[in-house]
Amino acid sequence: MKKTKKLNSPLLVLVILSLILLIKLGVFRTLVYGEVSWLRLVAVDFPVFMLLPVLLFVVLRRVSPLVALIYNLFVSGLLVSIVWYERYFQTVPSYFDLQQGDQAGSVMETVSLLYMPLDFLFFADIVLYIALFVLYWNRPLTMKNRKKISVVALVLVVFSAATTVMALQKPILDMTLFSKEQGFVQTQLVQATQQNSASAQMNLLSDEELAKLKGNEFVPYREHDRFGIAQDRHLFVIQIESLQNFAINQSIDGQELTPNLNELLGDSLYFDHMFQQIGAGNTSDAEWLLHTSLMTRGLDPTVNYLNGDPLPSLVNLLNARDYYTTTYHADKLEYWNREQLYPSLGFDYAYSSKEIPNEDLIGLWPSDRTMFQYAEGEVREQIRSGQKVYANLMTVTSHTPFEVREQDKYLELPEEYVDTYTGNYLQSIRYADEAVGEFIDFLKAEGIYEESLIVVNGDHSGLHGRPMTDKDYELMAELLGHQYSLKDRFLLPFIIAAPGLVESEVNSNFGGQIDMMPTIMNLMGIEPQAPMIGHNMLQYENNLLAVRYYLPGGSYITGDHMYLGENARYPERYYDFETMERIEPETEIIEQKQENALKILNHSDALLSNFLDEGEEEAESGEES
Repeated sequence: MKKTKKLNSPLLVLVILSLILLIKLGVFRTLVYGEVSWLRLVAVDFPVFMLLPVLLFVVLRRVSPLVALIYNLFVSGLLVSIVWYERYFQTVPSYFDLQQGDQAGSVMETVSLLYMPLDFLFFADIVLYIALFVLYWNRPLTMKNRKKISVVALVLVVFSAATTVMALQKPILDMTLFSKEQGFVQTQLVQATQQNSASAQMNLLSDEELAKLKGNEFVPYREHDRFGIAQDRHLFVIQIESLQNFAINQSIDGQELTPNLNELLGDSLYFDHMFQQIGAGNTSDAEWLLHTSLMTRGLDPTVNYLNGDPLPSLVNLLNARDYYTTTYHADKLEYWNREQLYPSLGFDYAYSSKEIPNEDLIGLWPSDRTMFQYAEGEVREQIRSGQKVYANLMTVTSHTPFEVREQDKYLELPEEYVDTYTGNYLQSIRYADEAVGEFIDFLKAEGIYEESLIVVNGDHSGLHGRPMTDKDYELMAELLGHQYSLKDRFLLPFIIAAPGLVESEVNSNFGGQIDMMPTIMNLMGIEPQAPMIGHNMLQYENNLLAVRYYLPGGSYITGDHMYLGENARYPERYYDFETMERIEPETEIIEQKQENALKILNHSDALLSNFLDEGEEEAESGEES
């Protein structure tokens, strides 16, 4: 009888709940940050996570084992979600990322590649809870004296408040490092507070000052190399899901990965050193960078804070020149708040899953071939009505986990590549290339190929994170002839086909996604009507890129070197960008480049603030890329 009474003790429930939380948080810190750090675990993480159930018990005047079980399950689900997100995106999520069901869906597609046996420890306590609940805890346990638990609650409140206040005094430079040092929950509170209260410093730069920070001397737009050579041509931009630069001109067992794009290079300018710059908005950020030449918010998807005002975009510039502007994507407009993004960018019409037939499904979406075939019909009618056309076409079939049907596999892969993540990626890219090739053939058949500017770019990397196993890295090293590096991951292709105007030209000037719009505008003879952060890659050789979200805070890249700031797992790193070999940090150079990069970011944020409404509730959004 005494044993049963002890097991029915409210104190025992709290002790068990506390121990289980401590174990889970320790496992969490090990998996996400690479270390436990017991001081931070006990003083920073534990009080915040333990506070809610304890306060609830104080209010209820009883300890409910059922509430403890439900709360433990909630915490387990939350921690596992964060772990899987970090393994895939290699950064911890924000509260906004976690509230998006469709964002989680993107990761869940590859969950079989993300989980580890250790993950099951987060749910191991269920058996213990159920056993104790059935045997002893089948009813709430009344507290005879609330003083003790009230004292516990007060201590937890003090620790939670103190660590949160301290965290609020510091800026978030890198989400994962900040979370490791200040606590995950505190990081979310800091992020929400900073984004809703802090406005961009109005440190606006002149065009001359911006060019100087990048290491260039400003040249008036009309004096740029090949300004206006493609004026009044139709413009087709094809954004290929997950296409990385290494795939261009790459072969495996004598088979080209992108034979149609390789053929297109004969009529193209090919920029082979364009670096990924997206933030948490992923594909929507790629659209943003292409059409505005402004930096993204980074930690949050930019599209969720737009105030609805017209943007000084490439689309609106073309509208002013009597183009009919459209965008095509076989997904819902609700995802990534495109319902608001596209009108602000200025598109005359946005074709989505509402119009594009839900046929020939590959994965979750209609195939790229279906999207292109639908677009062909619309473009044909627009051309025949005498309109100048801008069509933005976004593929989706080469989306992770890169699984295509047998009839859509155009590569005969070596046996060791079959059914691997890398092999699946190569097959999906080869399929996307085939679909693009068919669209190019359509343009030729309609007689408008020679009258068009055709841009092809990748939106972001595909091969990264936990899905890449040791075997995948070995296969990539075999394919590339060197170890797969951050450079291989982050370089994206930027191809501008201008039939009759250029021929097989490779430009290795270093740039980023933010430089696509100014480069396209230059060829089309369009002068900017508002400041841009990017520049014309045909004109300027030097560059300085800051990258938010996917690289640690304080990181930057030039054509010569890459500096990566400290994050939760690694100290600062410094690479020769050409060879990607580690070199000794040059403190003076790093500090100067960081200062310049920060000035550029502040300039962009000040420009961006004119188009954001951060006081309103965030729009519903999801992720498909």
